Amino acid sequence: MASVDLPPKLARMSRGPLRLLGWGVPMGPLVLLRTRGRRSGLPRTAPVALLKFEGRQWLVSPFGETQWVRNARADGRAGLGRGRRLRPVRLTEIDDDRAPRVLRAYERKFRIVPFVRDAFATEKPRPVFLVEPES
Repeated sequence: MASVDLPPKLARMSRGPLRLLGWGVPMGPLVLLRTRGRRSGLPRTAPVALLKFEGRQWLVSPFGETQWVRNARADGRAGLGRGRRLRPVRLTEIDDDRAPRVLRAYERKFRIVPFVRDAFATEKPRPVFLVEPES
């Protein structure tokens, strides 16, 4: 399965949150996700929206199979947070009956963001990951 490229405008706009989160500036539900590159092994960082739902934390890729999704699938471990404080987490992809509920909650919470609204206007698979502390 080929990875999805982000809309060009979003790719340009994500540089700002990436930099601000890297400096430790709080940006609501946005956090940094640091994964290990599946081929290079180098750290890869992306801003993501963390969803708190049913007492757990979730990551959803509204744009489908992005690079961070492919890296998370390859390793399952990541860092999540902002600034230099990234807590180690395990990312477990969910494809059972919880996934549709999480997707609906994500869409409801973040539909005010135009890119999320546009992404959910199309019918395509959206990976859902359960975030758990690294043990």
